[in-house]
Amino acid sequence: MPLAVDRDRMSSDNAEHDLEAHDSAPAVTFGPLKQALREHRYPVTAAELIEQYGAAAVETPTKTARLDGLLEDCGETQFRNPSEVRAAVLDALGHADASPEAAADEWTELRR
Repeated sequence: MPLAVDRDRMSSDNAEHDLEAHDSAPAVTFGPLKQALREHRYPVTAAELIEQYGAAAVETPTKTARLDGLLEDCGETQFRNPSEVRAAVLDALGHADASPEAAADEWTELRR
C-alpha cells in the first residue's frame, strides 16, 4: 500500500521526485536463490551457477524468469561475489539496481 504524501509539507519538486523514485523501482524478488548465492563459494562462472541453480526463479511484478535464462548471455563470465551475480540478473531483466530486497552490500554479508 503506497504511503500518503502530504504535499503541503513538501515542496512540489521533492514530492514529485519521491513519488517517481518509489514508482519507478520495480520489485525483483530472488527468494531462496538469494541465500544460496550468498553462501556459494566464489569466484564462480556463470556456467557453474547455471548448472547448480539454473531452475531457480527470480520474480518481478510482471514475470517470473529462471536463472539459466538470465545468465545465458554471460557465458564464461566469472563472478567474484554475490553482488556481481545480482547486478547481472538485474541487468538481464532490464532493471538498474532496483531490487527492494536489499542494498547490494547486504548481498555479501551473511546473517549470523
